Amino acid sequence: MAGLGLPDGLQPLYDSLSNELVWIHAKWQLYRQLFATSQEDVDLLNRTAPFFFRVLQQTLFEDMLISICRLADPSRSVGKDNLSLAQLLEQLTPLAPEQLASHLSLLQEEIEARSRTIRDWRNRRIAHSDLSTAMQVSEAVLPGISRQDVEAVLSPMRRLMNQISEVYSDSGTAYEHFMSATGGDRLLWLLHKADDAISRERDAEERELRNLREHKSA
Repeated sequence: MAGLGLPDGLQPLYDSLSNELVWIHAKWQLYRQLFATSQEDVDLLNRTAPFFFRVLQQTLFEDMLISICRLADPSRSVGKDNLSLAQLLEQLTPLAPEQLASHLSLLQEEIEARSRTIRDWRNRRIAHSDLSTAMQVSEAVLPGISRQDVEAVLSPMRRLMNQISEVYSDSGTAYEHFMSATGGDRLLWLLHKADDAISRERDAEERELRNLREHKSA
């Protein structure tokens, strides 16, 4: 079976979901590079354009939560099919080897459990504005979502997709090792160079002013 591809025309569905998961990891890597690598980098962003990067941080994070929820959605909503992992498993499970189907079912349960808080955020704060949540009524306050919570959902998603790929195509995808030469690291490198240049220019101006004052007082 390995290397023969997914049965019953399911390869396009798998490929679309795989592409979505790659894109999620690309955005997640960008978020972590900019906002979760070092305090020095965060301080640099705050010196450069604090409002812009605050908006970018919130927008990226909320986009991540929405993207995760889309993959973790049920196979259909309001009578329409979803492009989701549940849709893939619903079609694949009857055709899959029993052991694979069992492993995928456990991973799906793990994804559903670990995405519950994220889905609550999507429903009450991002996609809709729940009144009690927005007004910060104590019993309606949403729990926080950490970077560890996001990774805890992405991990079983990667394992689910790779278990399928390993069985049917004898291959896997290193979703978590997405690489780009023009991502957050590149931006930070350029900002650090600009910040250093500004600091050198400021120091030169201060030295020139000191020299002028000393010359006048001589």
